[in-house]
Amino acid sequence: MTRRLLESLSGVGTVHAGDTLLRTTRYTLSVWSPDESTAAEPKAVGTIDGHIDITGIAEAVVLAGPESLTLTTEDGRRLGFQLTSSGGSIVGRGWLP
Repeated sequence: MTRRLLESLSGVGTVHAGDTLLRTTRYTLSVWSPDESTAAEPKAVGTIDGHIDITGIAEAVVLAGPESLTLTTEDGRRLGFQLTSSGGSIVGRGWLP
């Protein structure tokens, strides 16, 4: 299945584990849509993936639990995410209200 890039985001945001601020860090995100959507349909988000700088917070992430991580982007959107590598690759779980 092919994907279509809907949006690319980069900047400096905050990473929280629950209510605890872990750090302010650089991020890059790609928002993808399944290619099956048509022009008449709303563009459904299929996946969100990217990278954050996790230097110095790896232990905090392990202690907090990977299911409670949130990235707040420069424009104020909040993304629940999971780390997928020790280098800072992430996959989004969806935008939060």
